[in-house]
Amino acid sequence: MLKKMEKEITTYHKELKDFITAIPDFPDSLVNSTFEYDTGKLIKILQKKEVFEICKISESEFEAVDRIDRELGKVVTDLLRETDLEQSLKDYLRLEKEIEDSFSGNMYMYAKQGALSVKSLYYYKIKDFPKAITFTLECLVLNDYLVQQGIYTLNLRCFEQNKNISRIYFRDQQAEPGYELIFNLINYLLNGTNKNLFGNIFSHNQYWKKVPVIRETYAYELFTMITEDMIRFNINSQEFLPDDWYSDLDFEVNTPDRQIIYNWIYINKQLRNSNYKDYFDGLLYYFQQPYNQFYDILKISLLLDLYKLTGDHPDLTREIVNFIENKLHFNQSVRTLLIKNVFKV
Repeated sequence: MLKKMEKEITTYHKELKDFITAIPDFPDSLVNSTFEYDTGKLIKILQKKEVFEICKISESEFEAVDRIDRELGKVVTDLLRETDLEQSLKDYLRLEKEIEDSFSGNMYMYAKQGALSVKSLYYYKIKDFPKAITFTLECLVLNDYLVQQGIYTLNLRCFEQNKNISRIYFRDQQAEPGYELIFNLINYLLNGTNKNLFGNIFSHNQYWKKVPVIRETYAYELFTMITEDMIRFNINSQEFLPDDWYSDLDFEVNTPDRQIIYNWIYINKQLRNSNYKDYFDGLLYYFQQPYNQFYDILKISLLLDLYKLTGDHPDLTREIVNFIENKLHFNQSVRTLLIKNVFKV
């Protein structure tokens, strides 16, 4: 497949040469966000208000849960770094016991849901994937219930747990259900269409309409996270990056961020359909735009597929390395990984 494409690319030698020549003039990615709100701060403000209203708690009770949540965050950091997995489990179990001993009713469920995703992460790290899915589903059930009680900001947690299950599928070599679940989740976030998502709230349209800024910005974040996953999971593959999780998406383009994602999908479709003229036109336009650094990973993925298309092309490789080292700012670990293992000058 790729050898055939290497021959076909000679038909568009001029477009490739023009793209290589243009790379040094491509703009840096922007620091300023396209988002209208700081979503993280917004969630904290809204969620605290909802928790007080639904759980009927005091300030000291909320602070106790918040302290446990911060300690769970430290456990997550240790798990991600894999410093000492068994010690991380011990730290988790201590906090879990504190939750069991300290809270009841809706407040217990609120505290417990924050812990269960950490427990799932531990089992994900030790590759016990059935248990990782079990605890992710337990986490999702609690969040689903609390959303229906009126803590609508926890819809984000329901989105996240579906994403986490897809990631477990990928790590467990179950690519097809992983792609399907991510497609269904993005389709829901952008269009409100539910198909085989985990959680009852997805079957009721009123929850899609709750706190839309969270749903919308998470859709953008999810796109960048999955793109990074696809790069990492396929770092040694000679094939183009998988497109099963987005190729059939259709959605209204009514925000600048949706436009960025739509254009990225369009370029990838032209490449995979061997429409090289439209591919290079789209590619050149995309890189001439000073998109926010949040979307650096989308540009990195496009460069990776271009590199795979053209084969051994020293001029292109050199310009790619210069561009991702000097013009992009996010995803430092991915950029370093690719320069060391793929874009070898």
